[in-house]
Amino acid sequence: MSFKRVIISLFLLVFSCVSVFAQGQIFSLKQKDLIACSRERIFAVYDFLNDKKPNDKKDFSPAYCGPMKKAVKMPKWLQEDLEKMSQNEVWEMKKDNGTEPISENELWRAPLAAIYKILEIAEDIDKGATLASGKVLEEFSNQRIYLIWGIERLKENPELLSSNMRESMQGRGRSILATLDLAVKEVDSMSEAFLSSNWKSKFRKSSVGLAILANTIYNDIVKNPAPKQPEIVKEAPRTNDLLIHVLMTIGSLLVMYATYMLVERKNAQITRVVQEYMQKSNTWADDYSRQFLNINVKYIVLGTLAAFTIFGILFAITAGGFVGIFMFCVFFALGAVVGLKMPGMILDSLKKKRGAKINKQLMDALILMSNALKSGMDIVQGFEMVSTDLQPPISDEFGLVIKNYKLGTPFEKSLENMEERVESRLLSYMVKAIILQRQVGGNLTKIFARIVENIREESKLEEKLQAMTAQQRIQSIVVSVMPWLMVSILFIFQPDVMIKFYTQVTGIIVLFVCIIWICIGMKMVKKLGEIKV
Repeated sequence: MSFKRVIISLFLLVFSCVSVFAQGQIFSLKQKDLIACSRERIFAVYDFLNDKKPNDKKDFSPAYCGPMKKAVKMPKWLQEDLEKMSQNEVWEMKKDNGTEPISENELWRAPLAAIYKILEIAEDIDKGATLASGKVLEEFSNQRIYLIWGIERLKENPELLSSNMRESMQGRGRSILATLDLAVKEVDSMSEAFLSSNWKSKFRKSSVGLAILANTIYNDIVKNPAPKQPEIVKEAPRTNDLLIHVLMTIGSLLVMYATYMLVERKNAQITRVVQEYMQKSNTWADDYSRQFLNINVKYIVLGTLAAFTIFGILFAITAGGFVGIFMFCVFFALGAVVGLKMPGMILDSLKKKRGAKINKQLMDALILMSNALKSGMDIVQGFEMVSTDLQPPISDEFGLVIKNYKLGTPFEKSLENMEERVESRLLSYMVKAIILQRQVGGNLTKIFARIVENIREESKLEEKLQAMTAQQRIQSIVVSVMPWLMVSILFIFQPDVMIKFYTQVTGIIVLFVCIIWICIGMKMVKKLGEIKV
């Protein structure tokens, strides 16, 4: 019984020792072999690039890399290039007694030596090297600096004489530099691991990653063939360029002649349209003057046409070819159509804004005229008080009524002219009440008081409706702005792709369809928020 207890105790003691030993290890056996193999291979590449050692003595005999441990000979291409690399002095190291040139192969060896040392430090830490003394961390920090410094000299050497290191080693330098950049990130991750509490897990992942990158550098040198250089394909000379230009010139002349013949045939209709436009321009000019604005309608039309024409020219230059010419014609036609309608659109907008301003002032005007009537004045004197005491635009309108009245126009007619000028439903109520009172009589003061009360109630209801329909109005703004904002962002990040798409026929059709649907969506959302009082 005692013998069994001794056996069990010894087994538990051995198991505990093995468990403690296993927990102290950082890498598994497979990871250890990987790091050892990578360290051997990176040293082999470092040795291959040594121009002071004979090439026949650079055979790499691996001890950890796979079951078939055959000797690897130095690649033939590297044997041929090594002499040129050793003679190519690409860096000048400044020293106290002058400068020392560094050859191309020595410049490559510096970061490889740092990677070898860092992998060696990882093995030492796995074997139990303590971090508390600070020597291991100091050595690791020095090798990290050497690695970064060596890569910077390869990439951004200001004293580079005659070589591009990305094209070094028959073009392999480009992929090796990219691998070295990744190696720096893994080394930085190893450095950050020492500062964390659970540092072993992060240190293990970064060390294995660095070992894999070291194997990648070895494969680029020993196994992978040199990358193929892109062939420069010369464009075949075009023999029909002159014929194409001649045909395009003839086609342009034919289009110009067809346009001239069409204008000649439609001469009478064009003359009639021009005359109608001139009459409409005079009407618009009168309407603008009745809104107390002096605007030349021609400037509005020509300005709109010029804006669309400029956009058409820019689009034509960007697209080029037939698509560019077609888009210029489309923009020019749109500019002509929109330009002819723009004066009326602007006039309607100005009349609505002016009518809204007069609505806000109308209650004060009615109260002022009501007080004037109560004090014994007539309605004409009440209008004079409004024209002198209140601010424009209502003072301008009431003042114009008084001027027309003094020049001989009947007072009722002057009021009707003001009703036509101002787009205001409340002002129309006041005008009709005054005209009826002058024709059939009545108490105008009570009528004004009733209108003032209606204005107050309507203002409260309007404010309530504005609050209730705020969401619909914001949605209308978002619907109109968001598509163009997204397109602008895409143009910023992918300008080539967007320009290529929107200069094709498909892109142009998509653009116009989107504009149409955006306008329809804005109109529908706006209509949902409109409630007439």
